[in-house]
Amino acid sequence: MNDRSSPIAPSEISHWQAAANVTPLIQGAVHVWRASAYQPPQISDQLLQSLSQDEQDRVARLRFDHHRYRAIASRGILRSILARYLNCDPKAVQFQYGIQGKPTLADASSLPTLQFNLSHSHELVVYAIALQPVGIDVEFFREITGCDRLIKRYFSAQEQALFNSLAADAKQQAFFHYWTSKEAMLKAMGLGISDLKKIQLNPIGQCTQPYPIAGCCQLATSWHLHSFEPEPNYFASIAIELPTMQLKYWQWALLQNLTGSHPIGYESIH
Repeated sequence: MNDRSSPIAPSEISHWQAAANVTPLIQGAVHVWRASAYQPPQISDQLLQSLSQDEQDRVARLRFDHHRYRAIASRGILRSILARYLNCDPKAVQFQYGIQGKPTLADASSLPTLQFNLSHSHELVVYAIALQPVGIDVEFFREITGCDRLIKRYFSAQEQALFNSLAADAKQQAFFHYWTSKEAMLKAMGLGISDLKKIQLNPIGQCTQPYPIAGCCQLATSWHLHSFEPEPNYFASIAIELPTMQLKYWQWALLQNLTGSHPIGYESIH
């Protein structure tokens, strides 16, 4: 079969390991975490208490309940994950923000190279933790209305030509592969969606390799992309600034009450 008619299939992850068994994070590795974006009320309340006052104020300003619940879960779980690596209370984790709003650790003196990124879609939130710049994006697989319009707006001329050569049933999967890959690259570099068209991927069926990005000091050729299915009907991609990477997958769970000064399960793993 011609490669151009066969979209790249994401890796199917057969086993997500328990959070209690997390192994040390090493250079070149990415720890991928997944969690439900909607937690039971008792856990949601604990996660809310772990947020900073500014984060709680932002949650309170959200209009709809389901947006508030998802914001509490995604941010609170991020704090609980980072606290495991930093050996601190989740509430003690402090963030700073780049020009495009990408969060980084404000005080990373205990683990200065720790990098992270998160993404949520529908009922799932995923996280990528590494010791070098990393980006992750996830999308719930669904029929995209106006797919051709999005392709024309955000994809290069070469990518548009590729999509036009695909059968209708192949185009949807190809769209999610390209969209999540491009988003992961942008997030890893701290760029915004306006730069989406600057990242051009090779034809589907070949090794995904982005081209250099105009106006960016980081060469896109030094990045590696990997696509996978974190859950059935979800499509995700990771970008990391190394030619190779070791991926490990973890299922988040609340191991202990979040309000303790050094909760069990947040011991240092670096």
